[in-house]
Amino acid sequence: MVINKPSGIAVHAGSGIDFGVIDALNYLEGEKHEMYLVHRLDRETSGCLMIARQRESMLVLQKALREGLVSKQYLALVKGKWRGGSREVDLPLQRSSSSSGDRRVRADEQGKHAISIFHPERVFQDATLMRVEIMTGRTHQIRVHAAESGFALAGDDRYGDFKFNRQMKELGLDRLFLHAISLEFPDTTSRQRIHVEAPLDKELESVLNNLAIG
Repeated sequence: MVINKPSGIAVHAGSGIDFGVIDALNYLEGEKHEMYLVHRLDRETSGCLMIARQRESMLVLQKALREGLVSKQYLALVKGKWRGGSREVDLPLQRSSSSSGDRRVRADEQGKHAISIFHPERVFQDATLMRVEIMTGRTHQIRVHAAESGFALAGDDRYGDFKFNRQMKELGLDRLFLHAISLEFPDTTSRQRIHVEAPLDKELESVLNNLAIG
């Protein structure tokens, strides 16, 4: 199944987090079923999250992910006017930790292969709504690829632009503007393609409306 995960909720417990989506689902199901995460979303990211009810289904879907048979698309609001149409960003990414334990991701030639394709959807005065397709699933991939391209994500307090974030907050944005808008994947039994979409929440829609007015 696919759920529309809210922003601010982790997908699983760990690293100081008592519970996440999968823990809550397993608690609700009790001993009837154990749920399995097929993939992950950052805590700050909302949208389509795939959950399997059987371990076998999870393994089949994860294999489909590795083989590039799952299409994952996101909506992201970025700083600035995007020009030139669609663009592929091919930058290897490396995870690192500071002495304080803060984990970050940076572009690094020695890092893991990562590709994101950015498609402009709506261009505003000082921002652009992008549809982003990821060909790989690295941690913070879209956030780092966008920032490295000079178009930091709205509400990103880790890789973003402080002044832009403050402007977006004045328009009602109190979270990262990154939403997993759709998933397309093969059914585990029939192999037919399944397409699922998760609509933007009211907060993100309101920010876009405020940008259009301004």
